[in-house]
Amino acid sequence: MEGKASDRAPRQQANPSQPAFPNRAPRRRARNPSQRTHKTTTRLSDAEKTEITAAAKQRAVTVARFLATAGLAAARGTTAGQTHEQLDAAIDELAALRTALSRIGNNINQIAHVHNAGGQPRPGELDHALAALTRVLARVDDAADFLVKKRL
Repeated sequence: MEGKASDRAPRQQANPSQPAFPNRAPRRRARNPSQRTHKTTTRLSDAEKTEITAAAKQRAVTVARFLATAGLAAARGTTAGQTHEQLDAAIDELAALRTALSRIGNNINQIAHVHNAGGQPRPGELDHALAALTRVLARVDDAADFLVKKRL
């Protein structure tokens, strides 16, 4: 089975600092495994409430969770809010990369099927798939390095 060379221009190499799927909404984190049993009441001005509500909405968490995380981060002297956002972004990136690797693997399997059936893959098809695989694997390495550095 012979095919024609693709008329499409080759894809540009993705920038490793950009997410694999920038328009994809991040997944919401799971609920806290242990239920919080204590309630604290806080008085806020309209401007403070608006700002805090917007920040919680941007992070896709409840206002209570946002305040608890920010308060605990301040009490512990850490920046946990930023860390959670960065780790969530890294997790989303790894999930997107897993999907990309699966699709590339499927393409390589189809090329192997054509070859094993006695046909010839389209010119440049295998090279294109292997180049895409190399780019995605480099992004996996970058994401793994980021997570290792965050752990230290």
